[in-house]
Formats: sequence, structure tokens, C-alpha cells
Amino acid sequence: MRKVVYLAFSLLTFYLAGVYRLDVLMFLFFTEILLFAGSCFLPGYFLKNLDLQIRLEEGENGSKKNEPVSGKIIVRNKGRLPVTLFILSLTYGNLKNPEKDQETKLNLKGYVSARDVTEMQFQIVSQYCGILQCRIRELRVHDYFRLFRKKKAVNLQDTQVLLPEGKEIGLQGLEEFRNIEDAGGRPSDLWEKRPPDVDDVREYQKGDAMKDIHWKLSARNDELFIKTYREDVIRQASLFLDLRYEGNARLREMDAFFEIADSMIRSFVRDKIHLRVWWYDAAGKAMVVMQVSEEADIRRTVEELIRNARFYAETGGDDAIQLYESQIQEPLSLCLNTKFQLTGRGEVLADFAKDLERRWSSDSLS
Repeated sequence: MRKVVYLAFSLLTFYLAGVYRLDVLMFLFFTEILLFAGSCFLPGYFLKNLDLQIRLEEGENGSKKNEPVSGKIIVRNKGRLPVTLFILSLTYGNLKNPEKDQETKLNLKGYVSARDVTEMQFQIVSQYCGILQCRIRELRVHDYFRLFRKKKAVNLQDTQVLLPEGKEIGLQGLEEFRNIEDAGGRPSDLWEKRPPDVDDVREYQKGDAMKDIHWKLSARNDELFIKTYREDVIRQASLFLDLRYEGNARLREMDAFFEIADSMIRSFVRDKIHLRVWWYDAAGKAMVVMQVSEEADIRRTVEELIRNARFYAETGGDDAIQLYESQIQEPLSLCLNTKFQLTGRGEVLADFAKDLERRWSSDSLS
């Protein structure tokens, strides 16, 4: 439509120049024709001289689901002419989503001066944890009169791991799970009812408790020594994440599994119990084992789980799982399966399926 209007105006200029015999109007007509012809080549020149970069920025404590993730697109113009209008077509979605076509589209418009750089800020949100991918799919540029445009396909992308929100889903501090009877008493009481084993000694440091001083050794060497205990071994539990699944897992089910696993790991760390988290990597046909004892370990473990863990067929990895399970010596060994059940010693200790179904039903109604 713009071209039609422009050409109509040019023809009107040519007509008036012929009727009134005015050189000014004829000069204006030729100028309009030259501008029209030049505008035809401008979009190609702009495309040739524009460079793009995309970055998703990570928060201080990591990016989480249901929270805005900030992104930045850097546009560099290497040409001698300013680009007054370019349009970027973006798509973003969760790489864990089996339905790859469920991506959200986003268009950004911008301007960049000659031989200059401009930064375009944007924010995107995902309601599920997983791997958020944002891609630039297309770049469109227009000439100054917006008569012509040209586009090219782009395949630039960046990813960001979206962590769970860190909320607990009905775990109630693991009190129920830790009441499993063991030959030496409840796992939570093992270090209370049994004298701690001395593992090693070290030199005294400011702030060490007097009760931990090794008096005999200190007297012999005329220097204070502190006893260190095998507390880490006694206070360690095991959590197996059973990724075997019937059929194809949907994104919300994977999200719920990651959320529950994160919540359980946090509960163990809060209670100062060292945790061995392990699962079977069906793609690499190997066991993945993560040790968790502090807050930094939680993020590292959950990121590894979200990045690389895959739900797989029921029959996969049975022998490897049984072999590794037989070697575990922790007094408390739990399993979280894809039916959202927490089991221990062959018993179901907690079932989160009903709570999740209610939550999904309320989400669909809203």
C-alpha cells in the first residue's frame, strides 16, 4: 500500500511538472524516482551489516520458574547508515517439553545508529522448571520510507536452567520418613545413642569446643589437638530418584518430580543430614551420584538433575540400579519414583499424587 501511495504521488508530481512546465517539479519527480530505486537496495545493505547476540541473564541465586528471566539482545551496526527500523522475531520455550511446537512468540522492534551498538532488554517467564531456551528466529529490516523490507532466518539462542521455587510440598520436615526402625534405632537418633567414633585429630583453632580437645595427646605434645569425628558417615542418608516411567512424561509431571526432589533435598540439608542423591542416566548408561551437605550443593545437584536427567522406559537400567543399591551403607535409604511416591524398605512412606492432581485441576479451572 505504501508503494502504491508513493508511486501515485510521484506520478502526480510528473503530471503537474508537465502541465505547469515547472523545472522544480520535474527535479522533485526525478528525486522521488531515485529515492524509490535506492530504497529497494537499502534493506539488503542493512541486513549485511547487522550482527546479533542474545544472552539470558542469571539471577544471584539462579533463575526460578514463575519468576521473570531477563534477557538482552545486542545489535551491532557495522554500516555507514543508521537503521531506523528492524524487527526481531523470538521464540522461547522449555526444552523439557515433549511438545516442541508449544513455543511462545515475541517480536521486538528497534533502531541502531551508524557504526553503533544498541541493547534491547526483555523479560520472559515459564511456569515450569526445566531448561528455558530463547531463540532469535528472524530479522527483518525496512528502508527509511518503509516501502521495502527484507528478512533473513537467524538461529541464535541461549539457555537458562529454571530451578524449582524452593517450596516444600507436604513433606512436613521429613519427620514421618525418618521414623523407620533400624537395628540401631531410628536413623535420626543414631548419632545420639552411639558414642561418636574419632576419625582423626588436628591442631586447635579458635572457636573449637573444649569437649573436643584430645587431652592425652595434647599433654604429650605440649600443644592442643582437637578430635574429629566420623559424623558425616553416621548422619548420611541416601535418596534414589527413580526416573523409570510408563509412556511419555508431560512437562507438568517432570516439573512436579523436580519440585518434590528439590524439596526433599532441602529438608535433609535443613536437618543437617548429609545426603547422597543418585539416579540412573539412561542416555549415558551410567549412575550419577551427587553428595549434598550444604545450600550450594542443592543448586548444583538440582541443576545437574534438570539438565541431564531423562525419564525412560520401565525396564531400563534395572541391573545397574540393583547392583549400586546393594552397595549403599546409609542407615536411611529412600526412593522417589515417577508416580510421586516416596518409598523406603519396600513401604510407601508418602504419596504426593493426589495433592498434585488437585493442584493441576485448580490450575486448569483458573
